[in-house]
Amino acid sequence: MTANALRRAGIFALLWLIAAEGRLDAWPLALAGIAGATAASLWLLPAKTLPAISPGGLLRFLAYFVHQSLAGGFQVAWLAVQPRPALRPALIELPLTQPPGLPRLLFTAALSLMPGTLGVRLQGNTLLVHVLDRQQPLQAELLAERVAGVFGGQQ
Repeated sequence: MTANALRRAGIFALLWLIAAEGRLDAWPLALAGIAGATAASLWLLPAKTLPAISPGGLLRFLAYFVHQSLAGGFQVAWLAVQPRPALRPALIELPLTQPPGLPRLLFTAALSLMPGTLGVRLQGNTLLVHVLDRQQPLQAELLAERVAGVFGGQQ
């Protein structure tokens, strides 16, 4: 097993441990899932296509993502309990500056996981995004900076 496969297996094992809330009683099933996830990731994203990841940039991205997710979650929850929420949904075309591959995948996935946004269609270098309220800032530029930082880009 290569160092790359071991690193990926370690990441998947850590994710499993987090999802299982530290319980170790399901490890026989976990080992099968970790092996399958590792094999699939090596097949779908071979090692030579992986860009270098900056640990500091990754931590800044995760802190930003968690903060935005919590803030957006509270905003969406507040809108849900309003008798007549002031929603102004829209579709926004967002030009992508990330290179194809993992940086673009991380950006589009993170944007879609933010409450109130959903990536609808990726066509060329443009992402069509559905937003719940077109008057709320999308903050795509700041997210793009954080994603660039993960891969060693300037912030």
